[in-house]
Amino acid sequence: MICDSLANLKDYISVHSLFDTVLEFINSRNIADLENGKISLSDGIYAIISEYETKDAKDVFIECHTMFVDIQVIIEGVERIGICNKNECTIIEEYDKEKDLEKLEGSIDFLTLRKGYFAIFYPQDGHAPGIKAENGKNKVKKVVFKVPV
Repeated sequence: MICDSLANLKDYISVHSLFDTVLEFINSRNIADLENGKISLSDGIYAIISEYETKDAKDVFIECHTMFVDIQVIIEGVERIGICNKNECTIIEEYDKEKDLEKLEGSIDFLTLRKGYFAIFYPQDGHAPGIKAENGKNKVKKVVFKVPV
């Protein structure tokens, strides 16, 4: 897992051969103007733009993916994301290849993502996004880039 300011995303393009496509997409437009939905980029990469109200930690689940790396970018708002190592969790819903999703339960730590920050989650990184921050519920606008492993 990586968490940093969006201004530093360029420093991570050597980590994965397709991260430069995500950086180019972000730099070529005002991401705040993106409408909710799915956008296909190139090389099997796609972006999902969504807006939602954050929830209590008890109302979210830990997820992980096998075929894609997530790059989650906060466009507006603030949320906490529960994080853990997949291997320290119990599977509560078997891996669904169609959704590239496995649901888990276990102990989590938290990171806080604010506008202008991103987190990268690899297949071993359990993550539970959309949790309300310390100051209560908050509306979040986020783009999640799905980058093939």
